[in-house]
Formats: sequence, C-alpha cells, structure tokens
Amino acid sequence: MQFQSPVKIRIGEPYLDALADEVGDRSWLLITSRGWTTRHLVDEMIGRLGRPVMVIDHVEPNPRLSSVLAMGREASRAEAIVAVGGGSVLDAAKGIAAVHALGPEAPDQIARHLKGEALLPRGFAPPPIIAVPTTSGTGSEVTRWATIWGDDRRKYSIEDPALYPTAAILDPGLTMTMPPEVTLASGLDALSHAFEAVWNRSHTVLTDLMASAAIDLIVRNLREAVLQPQSRRRREAMQTASLMAGMAMANTRTALAHSMSYPFTAELGLPHGLACSFTLAEVARFNFETHETRLQPIAKGFGCDLAEVPERIEALLKGLGVGEALIRYLPADPLAAIKGDLITPSRAGNNIRPPDAKSARALADRAYSTLAGDRPRPIFEAAEKTR
Repeated sequence: MQFQSPVKIRIGEPYLDALADEVGDRSWLLITSRGWTTRHLVDEMIGRLGRPVMVIDHVEPNPRLSSVLAMGREASRAEAIVAVGGGSVLDAAKGIAAVHALGPEAPDQIARHLKGEALLPRGFAPPPIIAVPTTSGTGSEVTRWATIWGDDRRKYSIEDPALYPTAAILDPGLTMTMPPEVTLASGLDALSHAFEAVWNRSHTVLTDLMASAAIDLIVRNLREAVLQPQSRRRREAMQTASLMAGMAMANTRTALAHSMSYPFTAELGLPHGLACSFTLAEVARFNFETHETRLQPIAKGFGCDLAEVPERIEALLKGLGVGEALIRYLPADPLAAIKGDLITPSRAGNNIRPPDAKSARALADRAYSTLAGDRPRPIFEAAEKTR
C-alpha cells in the first residue's frame, strides 16, 4: 500500500498570516482571477507581503494550453508562485510554473507531454507553488497534476511530482463569496472525487477512510452551504471534505464518472462539477453488480445499508435539483449531440469494473433521463433570492 502527500496543509489560521510565513522574504508571483483583484484581495496581500514581481489575474475557466503558454511567457520570474483562486487558477499556476522551468523548450515539451509522448525532463524544477483555494471542490491544492484543455477542446493533464504545491492554505472565509451555483458544482466535484477513489482499482485503506469521511461531510453540509453561504461552519466543513476527497483522489486518480464527463464539458459547456457528478448513481449501480462490497465506504459515508447506496446517491442529486441544472445547459438529447467518445482509457481504466464505449453511453443516457425527468428547482436558485 502506498499513500503520498508531500503538501504542507495549513488549516485554521487567517490566510494572510499563513501566506506571510510561507513566502517569507522571497520574491513572489501572484496568479489569481479578475474577481479577486476587483474585491481588493490583491491589495490586502500586497499590504502584508510586499509587492509581487507581477500579478496575473486573467486566468480563464478551464484554461487552454495556448493561454497557459502565453501567461507563462509573460510572467516574470520569481522565487515562489502564490495561486489564489479556484481549480482553474491552481491548474494554470502549475502550468505557468512548468513553463518557467522548461524555458524556451516549454511549448514543444509540454505539448508532447500532454499527448503522452514524453515525461517532463529529469531534473524538472519549477518554482514552489503556495496554493490558496477559494472554492471547495477540485482538490488541486494537494495533487501533482493540472487539467489543461487543448484548443481542440480535449482534456489533458500535465503531471509531475514537482508540481505538488509546497503548501496549501485553507481559510474558509475565502470561500464565502462563492456564488450558490459554484458552491453546488464545486461540492459535487468533491463528492465525485470521493466516490471515484472508492470504486477505483488503486484504492487503499487510507483512501477509503478519507473518501468515506468526505462523503459524510458533504452529505451533511453541501445543501446548507448553498443556502447559508455566510455560515463559516458549513464552509469549513465543505473545505475539509474537498481536501480529504482531493487527497484520496490524488493517490487513486479518477475513474469512470470523470471519463464520461469530459465531452459534456468540452463539447456542450456543462460545468465540470455537474458533468462529473450527474452519472454517479448509475456508475454506482454498474459497479454494484460485480463489486458489491467495494461500495461499503460510500455506505458508511451515507450512514445507510450497502444495497441502498445507488438510491441514496440518486435522491441526493434530485434533492439538489441537479436535473433542472442539467436542462439549463444541455440540449434535449445530449448524447446525440456528443461526437466524442465517453471512454478516456487513463480514467475509465481505473474503474473496478471495466466499461466499454457502449455501456458508458448507456449509463450517461440513463442518468440524464432519470434526473431530467425529475425537475425540482435547483437549490442555488433559492439561495440567489436571499443574497
């Protein structure tokens, strides 16, 4: 059994105090999104840490390779990279760090790496990354990879042990400005990571324990975090759940639900958290048929009998209004609109029960039909009315 997490995790202290300690007297580059600049978070950091060598605050959602390369070329060199934002910002920071390390050879070497033709070179040494997540879902603050989208709308991963952040700073106060829809989608992303770590060929006792604890926290707190966005207790619970699910997934990787999600995001624009979660009940049924006991950690997280797991997942998704959210983004027959394959071997191959292209499409079709036929208003709508 192996379990790895070289990231220093700082929880329970104001992020500025932790950042000042981690950056010290080193020069630093800040990577964030425009919203944090307009909300004066950058000014707060400068007041405490001193001025960075540069601020890059135009990271796009689902960063593309061409964008990451451009930001890497424009970025000033620094002794540390501070990444403050959601999963896209943290992933972009890892990509920019890689460009720093690879220099003029970066475009060719990264392109070959993303296509699976080569590892990053021996001695690859990007600047250390200090990750400050402002959403609770991706787990990028504790993984060695970053999701980068090609301009061909295909999903790729850049990966190397040197891309683990050196430190992750978790301050739930930074997540309180998440819009309700982002709170829901990011929480569902974390839930998917936990499930995928369980029905995974690479699961371990430790990943099972972390996944089960994360599921328990998400089931008890996600709805309330959407409806009570200023509840520090709910935000802290979701941040902890995301961290544990991320650490579990960092050791197992994702599996079938994520494999099926990529075309829904790339081709139809469905947000990742919805795309990787709406099939979870059907994937649970698929795996239950051949590996019933493997779902025990999920049953423990829900506090239910093993046989109830698929129905509990489905009820949770329905109760959150996921079906109506899907209808907002997808055409009436989304499977007919998708041209790409739902099987990504590097992800689907991790599933405890081997799927094929036909079974994957059938699972996704059943999941959509089941949830789209049940159309309660998404809970983020109610939350928006109270903001």
